[in-house]
Amino acid sequence: MKREAYGDDGPMQKRHRHTDEEITFLIPSKVAGSIIGKGGSNISKLRSQFKASITVPDCLGPERVLTITAADMELIMDIVKEILPNLADNQRGNADELDIRLLIHQSRAGCVIGKAGSKIKELREKTGARLKIFSSPAPQSTERVVQLVGSSDAIAAGIREVLELIRQVPIRGAVQNYDPHNYDDFYAEEYGGFGNGQDNGRGPPSRGPPSRGPRMPPGNRGPPPRGPPMSRNGPPQRPFNDGSGPRGNFGPPRGNFSGGSGFNRGSPNFGNNNSQQETTTQVTIPKDLAGAIIGKAGSRIRKIRADSGASIEIAEPLPGASDRVITISGTPHRIQMAQYLLQQSVHESNPSLGGRGGNY
Repeated sequence: MKREAYGDDGPMQKRHRHTDEEITFLIPSKVAGSIIGKGGSNISKLRSQFKASITVPDCLGPERVLTITAADMELIMDIVKEILPNLADNQRGNADELDIRLLIHQSRAGCVIGKAGSKIKELREKTGARLKIFSSPAPQSTERVVQLVGSSDAIAAGIREVLELIRQVPIRGAVQNYDPHNYDDFYAEEYGGFGNGQDNGRGPPSRGPPSRGPRMPPGNRGPPPRGPPMSRNGPPQRPFNDGSGPRGNFGPPRGNFSGGSGFNRGSPNFGNNNSQQETTTQVTIPKDLAGAIIGKAGSRIRKIRADSGASIEIAEPLPGASDRVITISGTPHRIQMAQYLLQQSVHESNPSLGGRGGNY
């Protein structure tokens, strides 16, 4: 029996126009069935009724990405209101309160937060929804999670306000959309993801930092990505493997720090706890950000090496080059921890680059 691909609108769907509006949700995998419906009935009805593109690609992990593309904002909001009850049916606790999470490009987070958090406070008061923007990008992406908690009406009002704000701000820097196959429950609380043990949303997750102690990567994360991810707004992004060995951009060659790419896509499957062989990966950073990682007299990089247990070497820039290459060696878990700490070093030293030092 042929399997329906609910992550694809099918060959008859028209190509998206550049003027189309788009919204992206991060959802728990367990609610995907309610959105899709038996045999795809719900999602097919919505696509036909609103002449919209609605995709929920398969993922074996605990979260998926729901993307809605339609001709205008009103259609987007009509679809959102249709889908909200499906999400409510699958949330335990207070049935009158929903927990919804949007994905937005990190360069747009500032317009939602506002100076010293002024805009997000205004949105909370105006809509009645509790809003929070997580400081860390989703794994291997340039997207940050906007969490909205409240009644259906408050959530809908909050979503509209956020969309109205971000549509006025062009994306700056690299674009790497979140692929839920890269889910990492070690950092789920940091980026606003849905962990295997979460009850799906009775308010914002804990703000505490991730454990620094040794921890084996959990299983059941699903398969690794199959090649470079597709942009939801255009052509495929540049693959991470662009040279000898796994290598990715830790930030764009110029401008804003991209905040979360460069994870080793050539590493063993994290679903296998016994697959802890050592490997090596490389990331590049703009050379003017190297000081944030090295620290005074090398103090910061020494601490990152000690905390992660990985070997980290920062090469001198080649003549005329604007980037420096960082080589990280160790088990996949240690490499991932090192990459997280490197990101945090840049975010803390350069809060204007997209990854802010605290949650709002």
